[in-house]
Amino acid sequence: MPNRTYVAEAQKRSDGFKVAKDRVTLLFCSNASGDRMLKPLLVNQALKPRSMKGVDLNKLPVHWMANKKTWVTTDIFTKWFNKCFVPEVRRYMIVKGLEIKVLLIIDNAPGHPVLEHPNVQFCFLPPNTTSLIQLLDQDIIATFKTYYVKRTFQYVLDKLNDETLTVIDV
Repeated sequence: MPNRTYVAEAQKRSDGFKVAKDRVTLLFCSNASGDRMLKPLLVNQALKPRSMKGVDLNKLPVHWMANKKTWVTTDIFTKWFNKCFVPEVRRYMIVKGLEIKVLLIIDNAPGHPVLEHPNVQFCFLPPNTTSLIQLLDQDIIATFKTYYVKRTFQYVLDKLNDETLTVIDV
């Protein structure tokens, strides 16, 4: 999304406009070959937002967790690791007929604690190198962001064509 407000040349400023601070965090995980992408973790501000009333969050294509600042905290990462990562990886390794020995490569974000697990070895990337050497960050995440922005703008355009709404209303 644009990081600034665009107004017509005739206007000096945009009256009454405040940039939305709605945010989510997504954690992606895949194996090195790229043939197995784990279900992403989505961290939202609310565990049960009003907009999702009546929706079974367990049936979404993401693991849904909440934190007021939408950050992956140590607690959230630990829950994700034990309840999502380990079971999904175990199932994958069994289907492939492989020994359950895993190397988990993670960036050095403060919410990523050092955990102990008999079948998982952790490797933390050096500071400020994730975007340079982590393929997941270069390919999958960049592609996801591109599709997200494209679909968001397409949604806005569709609403503007079909209804009598302004961009701000949409």
